[in-house]
Amino acid sequence: MVYTQHDWIRAVSKLTELTSKQQIKWELAHEYDDVNNEKVDRAYEAKHQKNRYVLKQVQRQEWYDEEPNDYIWNGPYYSLEIYQHTTPIREDLVTTAPSMPIVRELFNKVQSLHVYQLGVLDDLLKSDDSN
Repeated sequence: MVYTQHDWIRAVSKLTELTSKQQIKWELAHEYDDVNNEKVDRAYEAKHQKNRYVLKQVQRQEWYDEEPNDYIWNGPYYSLEIYQHTTPIREDLVTTAPSMPIVRELFNKVQSLHVYQLGVLDDLLKSDDSN
């Protein structure tokens, strides 16, 4: 048996639900597998039970000619990676979700929640006591 597209959608929906209820905490991620021809713009990670989930927003290098410098960065693209401990001290990338719009939606929700938790608009939204 293999996981179907429907299984992945249900699983990402569950992550979105847990995120909305703040039952899992996402933080900026710095540890993830590097992929050739990819540049990570931003990444978040959350641990839930035995898995570590990494959401990434990336740009991908695409060549338009044969010369080494004849490329452009396209994106953004979104990925969801799942890591597990294979030994007590080693964690490996187990799988990456297929490319689906729901992964982008989860990334946007996580990013919005992170920005809110940082309080980046709080100073601007405070009532002005001098009026």
